[in-house]
Amino acid sequence: MLAIRAPPISPSRAQPQLSTAHLLPCRIHRDGPVRASRRYWDPKPGHDGEPEAYFRGRRLRGRPVRVPEGYRGVVVREGEEEAEKVGKGGPIEKETEEGDEGVEEDEEEEVKTLDDVAKFEELVVWGHETVPEDDDVFVKGVEEWIRFAEAIHATGNSEPVPPPPDENMK
Repeated sequence: MLAIRAPPISPSRAQPQLSTAHLLPCRIHRDGPVRASRRYWDPKPGHDGEPEAYFRGRRLRGRPVRVPEGYRGVVVREGEEEAEKVGKGGPIEKETEEGDEGVEEDEEEEVKTLDDVAKFEELVVWGHETVPEDDDVFVKGVEEWIRFAEAIHATGNSEPVPPPPDENMK
């Protein structure tokens, strides 16, 4: 189970930093902060207004995707403090005496804490040489994942989530 913890409120940082998430068409074997300078990553509007950048000499074209209304995008980092263990029905109560019958111990589940370090209202999906289309796996995935999440979390009283209009079927 995961739990997202909001940053501590301090005068210097009342709100998480507002960022733009970037989904690059490559795999980078690095997990941690990076001091990226404008020399290596400097997206700018291209001739058609869409974001354009060069990464290691390769031209990338971007497509901004807004986070849907009612949702928020967050950048998280694994928390440093030890994870809390909870039972399925809440915190676990340990037996205090040996042989105490009738006290059943819940199955333990570890809760990993993630710290909220930034938020974003849009992400940019990048493609090699061309702007990703509507049927791009990541562009489509944002919309489909949210519809899927709404469907599985819907209660019996709520109406089903209608599929988005398909421009290809006219």
